Amino acid sequence: MPFSRIIRLGWLAAILSGVLLIVSELLYFVTGLGGLSAEMAASGSFVFQSVLFLLAGVLLLGGLLGLYAGHSEDLGILGVAGFLVAFVGTTLAVGSLWKEAFLTPTIAKEAPALVNAGLPALTLFGEIVSWGLLSIGWLLLGVAILRARVYPRAAAVLLIVGAVIAFFPLTFSIIPLGAAVIWIGMLSLSSGGNISPEQPSRVR
Repeated sequence: MPFSRIIRLGWLAAILSGVLLIVSELLYFVTGLGGLSAEMAASGSFVFQSVLFLLAGVLLLGGLLGLYAGHSEDLGILGVAGFLVAFVGTTLAVGSLWKEAFLTPTIAKEAPALVNAGLPALTLFGEIVSWGLLSIGWLLLGVAILRARVYPRAAAVLLIVGAVIAFFPLTFSIIPLGAAVIWIGMLSLSSGGNISPEQPSRVR
């Protein structure tokens, strides 16, 4: 498969990831899953929302590859740093989402007291590191995109803001990041028909 086609698949993954991030966040709010308890964690709504969030995270990794590889030469050293940190952070976050989708519901059924007691200190530290690296990586990538001007300034700013907000476990905090990757992915697909690994094009 030509590398340019892999890049385009990455752009499509970015769009799908952003959509699923937004949908899963809205479902989290609509179904009243905030303030997690064992009863909620064992529900079908929680499992569905968690699996959707997990799929969004997996697609986000593909989207990250496409968004970076499409303009790797333009983004420079800062772009490399952002890509690497974002890749590690997003991968760790996907691991956390996997636990949430498949392990937490099982524990909620077999040992509900553990879920009701909240996250152990070590697990909480792991969550902070995972989402912290994700936020820092996407922030650096957003700054690199802003400096290189390969996408509209507003899209880059939204990515930066979204990366910062995504770190905080608040309602709707992941939506700005989701909107940013949708926007950038759509811009790439609509204007990157002749992009090649040797000669990336700029999106004005």
